Amino acid sequence: MDLDDLRRSGLFAHVEWHSEIGSTNTRALELAGSVSLPTPTLVGADRQSAGRGRGGNRWWSTGGALTFSLVLDPTQDFLGPDVPALTPAHWPRLSLVAALALCHELDRLLPGATAQLKWPNDVHVAGRKLAGILVETVPGGATAPRLVLGMGINVNNSLRNAPPELQGTACALVDILGGPEQSGGTTTTAGSAVDSLRVLCGWMREFTELAQGLAQGDPLLPEGWRQRCPLAGRQVSLQAGDRTVSGLCLGIDDSGALLVETPSGTERCFGGVLVRVQA
Repeated sequence: MDLDDLRRSGLFAHVEWHSEIGSTNTRALELAGSVSLPTPTLVGADRQSAGRGRGGNRWWSTGGALTFSLVLDPTQDFLGPDVPALTPAHWPRLSLVAALALCHELDRLLPGATAQLKWPNDVHVAGRKLAGILVETVPGGATAPRLVLGMGINVNNSLRNAPPELQGTACALVDILGGPEQSGGTTTTAGSAVDSLRVLCGWMREFTELAQGLAQGDPLLPEGWRQRCPLAGRQVSLQAGDRTVSGLCLGIDDSGALLVETPSGTERCFGGVLVRVQA
């Protein structure tokens, strides 16, 4: 990653990049406790040895994955001086906004492919996971609330090197674009590297624009994540705390909740782990 180009992009107030780190989210949470830290701060790594996903899951990656975390201060003007602050009511939807922003960037990188947003925090292409998102709050220390938004995107880490159980469920941009075929007017060859800087900066621009829409109550924003929900119309079961909710998925509502039609009525699920999905 070219740090000079990252800084010249003007998208980040501060950039910290590591050749290897345990978890970018862990480091970002440490930095977020300092009230003097400028935001948005980007913490990235060429390789993570202990990347985290939701529910304490580990994020598998090798060199070539794009792994980073953003420290955000919702009360400041990272969205622009004329945009209202993101309130705590908006925060649960930030992972959906981040995922939708990546879907929009993938539309540009992968003409003809349809990126989908698998609630609550994954991005899939052709039914396989390409990226995961984890949003965490700073547990005290800062005088203003801070959020850390972490992302792991399979860019140049070919899934040919992944554990066998992941090869059928995940994908990477380098594999999708790796054949001798036309992509966006450019012929690619097997093993050709994808520009991670372009992916990161393109996502950040899109994320900032969509987060502005979230803060301003853009009525079209929820339609974006509804249209890309691959769970709608399928039977699902999810673990929400000590409860299991099962039924027909009706999609994602404006507030970011997954709607599940159960025998006792429609449930709005704001969090949980999907344990079963079937046609």
